[in-house]
Amino acid sequence: MTITNCNWEELDGPARTRLLRRPAVADDRDIRAQTHRIVDEVRQSGDDALLHLTRQYDGADLTSLAVGAEEIRRAEDELSAAQLEAIDMAIANVRRFHEAQRAAPIRVETMPGVVCERISHAIDAVGLYVPAGTAPLPSAAIMLAVPAAIAGCPLRILCTPPRPDGSADPAVLVAATRAGVSDIYKVGGAQAIAAMAYGTESIPRVGKIFGPGNAWVTCAKSLVSADPEGAAIDMPAGPSEVLVIADAQASPEFVAADLLAQAEHDVLAQAVLVTPRREVAEAVAALREGRLIELTPATACGGHGHGQVAADGGEKGL
Repeated sequence: MTITNCNWEELDGPARTRLLRRPAVADDRDIRAQTHRIVDEVRQSGDDALLHLTRQYDGADLTSLAVGAEEIRRAEDELSAAQLEAIDMAIANVRRFHEAQRAAPIRVETMPGVVCERISHAIDAVGLYVPAGTAPLPSAAIMLAVPAAIAGCPLRILCTPPRPDGSADPAVLVAATRAGVSDIYKVGGAQAIAAMAYGTESIPRVGKIFGPGNAWVTCAKSLVSADPEGAAIDMPAGPSEVLVIADAQASPEFVAADLLAQAEHDVLAQAVLVTPRREVAEAVAALREGRLIELTPATACGGHGHGQVAADGGEKGL
């Protein structure tokens, strides 16, 4: 991660523009063409295509795509008590927030004999995609699985890329199962999106796909959502962006954690802190560098993100 400290008052117009420029997402024709081929291969060959593509792109030689009960049990054993507690706390917090969003039915007679109603009905089958390549995201598993469980979706499946040894990331498995997903498959990338959209011998077809991913995943989501025989999607996800505004009372540790949480998502992620206090900017920058050193190689993809700290050294903010 490149951390840049800037004094806004000292920057000219072009420099300010460069500092605030959003990361570019390439509309790569090669990516689109490759994704087309992957989606077509999965539609034509089903599980055989998924196993072949998993060997090609993830380096994992699988004989089965489904995650079994024994692998989930081993996953729990791989996590520390503190990690399990953190996952449970996150699930409880997310559940508490989304429980408050339940929409009660509405029935209004707008005029004599004319009745309008709003009734919520859970999607029958949903597919949840959780990245696990450069940065396994158990948080994504929680934020996708908990609302799906609260909504009462009868079928909830989750796809996540395997590691080269053929196992799924243990934190993702534990987070997903504790959040209410029991059907988990070790398949990633565009092939996972195609599998959920059209179904294979192992993976059931779903009505809507949720979750972030890389350029190939995003492209695949766009392709299947444009196909009448495909599946709906939540949205095409772009690089993570976060802007934190911190005054003198802000906790540098909390600010650093917020910035890192977004920067780890993608090589194009952009995390920006705006503060009128130079000491806050310097403390956050030091904490972020320290936290990056502490991260394991499997989770330190934040090292590729963008970090920017803007301060004017006085009492005026950005």
